[in-house]
Amino acid sequence: MKFAIVFTVVAAALSTSRAQPVNECWSESLGFPCCPSDYCEVAKTDSSGSWGIFDNNWCGISTDCEVSDDEVNVDIVNDEESIVAVDNNDVEDEIDSGDEEEKKEFSNEFVFNIEDNLNNKKTVSVAALEDLELNIDGYHFSGAFKDAEYTKYFDFTNVTQSNAYDIFLKYDKREQYKKQSGIDLNSYVDSLIERTTSFIPYWNKESFKGKWNYIDGVFLNSVVNLYKKTNNEKYKEFFIKYINYYVAEDGTFVHYTEDGVKTVDNDLGWVTGELDTVCESKILFDAYEMTGDKRYLTAIEFTYQKLMEMPLCYNSPNFWHKTFYINQIWLDGMYMYAPFLARYAVLKNDLSILDNIKEQYAFIHDNMRDENGLYHHGFDTTKTIFWSKNNDGKSENFWLRSMGWFAVSLADILEYYPEGENKEYLKNVLEELLNGILPFQDKTTKMFYQVIDKPEEIQLVDKFYFSNLGNSKYGDINTFVSNYVESSGSSMFAYSFLKFGKVYQNGGKFEDIGKEIFEAVYQHSYQNHTLSDICITAGLGPEAKTYRDGTLSYYLAEKVGEDDAKGVGPFLMAFIEYNY
Repeated sequence: MKFAIVFTVVAAALSTSRAQPVNECWSESLGFPCCPSDYCEVAKTDSSGSWGIFDNNWCGISTDCEVSDDEVNVDIVNDEESIVAVDNNDVEDEIDSGDEEEKKEFSNEFVFNIEDNLNNKKTVSVAALEDLELNIDGYHFSGAFKDAEYTKYFDFTNVTQSNAYDIFLKYDKREQYKKQSGIDLNSYVDSLIERTTSFIPYWNKESFKGKWNYIDGVFLNSVVNLYKKTNNEKYKEFFIKYINYYVAEDGTFVHYTEDGVKTVDNDLGWVTGELDTVCESKILFDAYEMTGDKRYLTAIEFTYQKLMEMPLCYNSPNFWHKTFYINQIWLDGMYMYAPFLARYAVLKNDLSILDNIKEQYAFIHDNMRDENGLYHHGFDTTKTIFWSKNNDGKSENFWLRSMGWFAVSLADILEYYPEGENKEYLKNVLEELLNGILPFQDKTTKMFYQVIDKPEEIQLVDKFYFSNLGNSKYGDINTFVSNYVESSGSSMFAYSFLKFGKVYQNGGKFEDIGKEIFEAVYQHSYQNHTLSDICITAGLGPEAKTYRDGTLSYYLAEKVGEDDAKGVGPFLMAFIEYNY
């Protein structure tokens, strides 16, 4: 029987130790090459020995590599080093039995050499890509890149186990909110107006519309309200001039091609079968009050007629969001039509319309509000739609801007209700909503997240979403994306808190909260006459667009841009409440 003398040696901090080379190798029996004889950087140690990474592959470091003297602890028993007799055959049997298990362990791991812009370097191995820990306290994860210049996002699509990859992570410091003063956005409004010289608006970052649409309406609503506060005629002139591009003298809606071909035709200038188009028509009431021009009354009546043609959801008093969103209620839909319909009720002195609107809000409150105080983006009253993961009709997540639209719609329609039960009910719904979102306010920036209840969550987003959404920032790759504080929805809540506090709390806590949120957006997302961090668009379905599925991946894969009216409009409305 052969014996080997084994000294009891414990090496400290093997994961970072640097060994002295001796030319023996053991890893070939496990299916991995040996490290070069002069390479002893230990990346990981297990029962087989010490492993290194060389040429982006695992390799075995020589078994006889010794750690330095100050890292060795030798047990002394009776003033003699303890000696253990070991049968070499037993050792070989033990190694053989563990070969396949050790090889399997390493072949099931992803290995990354990581550097970041905070001067951190490390090598990590994980069983699943989702196990990568990418969050750093106090910083926002901006992406994983394939180059140290942070120009190309790292594609995790074809990453394989047992190989090592170099990735470069970028982080941005999350700046603490600071009280702001001297905020004046009038020059910003002027710059937006100056960059819109015709029927093609600067503020629409989705695509050219060439017809009556809610995006224009959101911006023009802020312009007309700024005029009401300042009496500055340039805002009135621009407001009326732009509306008249799209409403002819006889009240017919107008259509344009991008090269300027104009057609006066309701069938072309108006999008039938959706709530969104109704939204812009609420500013027609302002145009009529300013000018007395009856073209606007004609356009108002046409809008009401088209709204009444919209089908109602199954077992609900609410309209379909669009005719191809069958039996679906979206939170944002309430902003698209409720303020218009409330103003129409006042115009016609028809309180029954206000009763119906209240019932529509009540249905949403009872069916779309979660126990955490937040509202689901969408609800299918038949409970059969693919994006309802729990088959309860509700979309999976809480999208910030959908709740923002809902809050603003309530803040705006309350002024058209006479005192009484309906108004009190709607006021309570809004107050409950505002109290419900406060626990989710980011403690650092004082803004709110794109997906409200998942702060700084990092998701491995499949290229399925990027490619179908045309998000060229990432392209056709799988990569990690972080949830982010979003400016349009945060601005909507700034406005809603400010307006509710000023009107119904007489300068109470909600007004102070609204000021804080508005200042936070101004500090974090507004620089050099540009508002950033705006989710350009988001929605659910229809069935042919399965990538619009309401998951976290979907909401993070949507494009993020600058100066789109869906952010600019609410930002300016909050500014008006803040400043006047």
